[in-house]
Amino acid sequence: MIETTTAASLTTSGLTRRFGAFTAVNNVNINVKEGEIRAVIGPNGAGKTTLFNLMTGHIHPSAGEVRMGNHVISGRRAHEVAQMGVTRAFQTTNIFPSMTVHENVVTALLGFSRRTVRFWTRPGEQVEKRADEVLDLVGLYEHRNHKAGILAHGDQRALELAIALAPSPKILLLDEPTAGMSPYETQKSVDLLRKIWRELKLTIILSEHDMDVVFGMAQQITVLVGGSVLAEGEPSAVRSNPEVISAYLGGVDE
Repeated sequence: MIETTTAASLTTSGLTRRFGAFTAVNNVNINVKEGEIRAVIGPNGAGKTTLFNLMTGHIHPSAGEVRMGNHVISGRRAHEVAQMGVTRAFQTTNIFPSMTVHENVVTALLGFSRRTVRFWTRPGEQVEKRADEVLDLVGLYEHRNHKAGILAHGDQRALELAIALAPSPKILLLDEPTAGMSPYETQKSVDLLRKIWRELKLTIILSEHDMDVVFGMAQQITVLVGGSVLAEGEPSAVRSNPEVISAYLGGVDE
């Protein structure tokens, strides 16, 4: 059985990112508790992707900071943030289609540890074992020797999830985890995410446009509009908030 990790809290304080005269994220203060499932929602251009990039070290803030527990992680490089325990599955599938499913995870593990890939040597028993553990967790073990490029879309997203889980993160960020999925694939993905959260006891932060997924999974929701926090709270409170309905949820079927 795959080992659980210790979840961590994630806090942003005055987090701001400017691109020239444009402010994409404006003085955002979020406190995600250990083991929480937090959804970040908002209309296109609300700043969700920029916020995720700030949380994972892909870009650095213009002001403010990001903390994981007691550690400041903003200003560090993305691979350093990942090594500290914050990993991310991206909106667009980010795999090596010509490699096998197993090779994708092994390559990612070597990358996280900053080791180079030497194709004439084996990566090591522990790396091989960890790759198989996460593939089993996401339901892809039986496909471990298949080329990643021939997997169905939902299975490719599961593979990217395995890659993000491989280094035993404390916090997992999911950028539109059900994008492009059929209703069947979406439900399968939601069930898998619930299983991962339950078994690994991770902190999960997700950005998602499917409100059924958001309100069905999230324990707390943060609503971004124009780069700023419009509202925050439990799903029932956010769903009934007049400002949120006006700015974002007006077109969502009840």
